[in-house]
Amino acid sequence: MELYSTYIETDKFDEVVSFYEKVFEKKGSIYTKNRWVEFDFGNKLSIYNKLYDEEKIKSEDLKDNFNSEYIKNFNIDRGEKKNNIITLNFYTDNLKKEYNRIKELNICEMSEIMYVNITEPYYYFNIFDPEGNTIEICSDSE
Repeated sequence: MELYSTYIETDKFDEVVSFYEKVFEKKGSIYTKNRWVEFDFGNKLSIYNKLYDEEKIKSEDLKDNFNSEYIKNFNIDRGEKKNNIITLNFYTDNLKKEYNRIKELNICEMSEIMYVNITEPYYYFNIFDPEGNTIEICSDSE
């Protein structure tokens, strides 16, 4: 088994896709317009628009799109949405340059550059996407 994709489920699809395109400085590959976009880094980080499926379930004959098990699972009330259960971690060679570039975009909340040295020097900062997910951008030097 291998990791194929990690994806973010969102109700703010256009805003989230735009955020990641600006942060990554690349366009995502569109697999289903307004539903699924992938960014390939060796493994994929994808954005899934849950509202797309919700609209289809409400409005169409579903036999070609979803089976009954998918619809049943889709409609389960999972309570309040929780973010920050995982952190997406990205490496850069020039942390200050990346920090300043993202800060100039003025698209998100950002931490200051932090430093930890447990087994080796580790510098990083966090940014937060429109859904509140944490993205950690790190380097081995400031």
